[in-house]
Amino acid sequence: MTDRALYFISGSPPCWSVMLALEVKGLSYTPQRLDNQKREQKSPEYLAINARGQVPTLVEGDTVVCETLAVLAYLDAAYPAPALFGRNPDETARIWQAISVCDGNLRGPVGDISRPLFRGKSVEFAEQIKSASDKVRSELDLLEAQLSETQWLAGDAVSAADLMVFPVVMQLARAVAREAALPLDLALYPYREHFPRIDAWCDRIEALPGFERAYPPHWK
Repeated sequence: MTDRALYFISGSPPCWSVMLALEVKGLSYTPQRLDNQKREQKSPEYLAINARGQVPTLVEGDTVVCETLAVLAYLDAAYPAPALFGRNPDETARIWQAISVCDGNLRGPVGDISRPLFRGKSVEFAEQIKSASDKVRSELDLLEAQLSETQWLAGDAVSAADLMVFPVVMQLARAVAREAALPLDLALYPYREHFPRIDAWCDRIEALPGFERAYPPHWK
C-alpha cells in the first residue's frame, strides 16, 4: 500500500476540495493538519515539502503535489474511477467551465465578505461586504438556475466542479450566518430560503460517503 498524506489547514476551501476528492475516490490517507495560528505552514519542516508554504500538499510515496487543481488532476490520472474531470468532452468542458467561473467570479467576492466577518471587522468593511454580496448573489442566481437542470454542477454525477465550488459556498454560509452579518441584510442565507436548489445540492454533497471525515475538524 502506498503511503499517502495530505497537509492541510482546517477550514481552507482548497484543502477541503482535496479531502472531498480523496473520499469520493475512496482513498485512505494520513491527515497532517497544520495550525494556521502558529503559522506551521511556514515552518522549516513544511517548507522542505512545499517551498511556498501553501496548502494543500499531497505526498504519495515519492510524489509531492501542490496546488488544489494539480492534486485533483493527479488523483484522477492515478485513480480514474470515479472520474472527476468528465467521462466525455462535453462533460469535461462543463466541469472546467464551472471551476473557471468559480475561481474568476465567486471565490474573490466570497473572500471579501468572509474575511472581515471572520475577523470581527464587519463595521469597518461594511461597504466592501455589501458590494461583494451583490456580485455573489448574481453568481448564486446562476448556480441556482444551473441546478434546476442537473443534479450536479456539470451533469448527472459528482465531479471536480462540485468539489471545488462547494467549499466556497460553505465558507460563505459560515460567514454570513454570523450575528455580525445580520444588520447588513445581505439576503444570502439561509440557502433554503434564498437558493433552495443550492441548498438541496449541498445536502447531496453532505450525503456523499466519507463527507464527515472530510469536514473541517475545527468546525465540528
